[in-house]
Amino acid sequence: MHAAPTAAAVAMPAAVTHDDLSLRKAHERRAARSSGQAAVALVALSVICGLVAFVLCLAAEGSRSEVSYYLMSVGGSRDQLDVCFYGSSGRAALAYAVGAFVLLAVAMFAEHAYMLVAVAAPESASAGLAVAQDNPRVASTAATLTWQTCCLFFLTW
Repeated sequence: MHAAPTAAAVAMPAAVTHDDLSLRKAHERRAARSSGQAAVALVALSVICGLVAFVLCLAAEGSRSEVSYYLMSVGGSRDQLDVCFYGSSGRAALAYAVGAFVLLAVAMFAEHAYMLVAVAAPESASAGLAVAQDNPRVASTAATLTWQTCCLFFLTW
C-alpha cells in the first residue's frame, strides 16, 4: 500500500530546468526590471508635474491684475461716469495658467503611459490572466488589455 502524498510533498518547489537558465528567461527578467524602472519614472514625472502645476496656479493667482472702479463726475455736472482701471495686463497670470495646463497634460500623458507599461509587463499579464480565467467579463489576453488601455488613453483626450 502506498501512502497518500502529504501537503509538504505537494508544496515542494519545481526543479530548475534548462529553460529557467536560458537567455530568453534572462531577457524576460531584464525586461520586467526595466519596465518597473520605467513605471517608477513615469509616476515620479506625473507627481512632479502635478506639484509644479499647483505652484504655477498659485503664482497665477498671485500675479493677477487688480481692478479699480472709479465714479467720476464730468465738469461739476450731476452726470456720473463709472470708469474701470486694471493694474496690469494679465499676461503673467495667463502665462502661468498656460504653463500649469501644459504640465497637467504632461502628467496625464505620463499616467497613461504608466498604465501601458503596467499592462504590457510580463508579470502583470500573467497575474491578470490568472485572475481573468474564470471571469467571462474580463479580457483574457494581454494584447486585449493593452488595446483597451490604448482606447482609454485616446478617449480621455
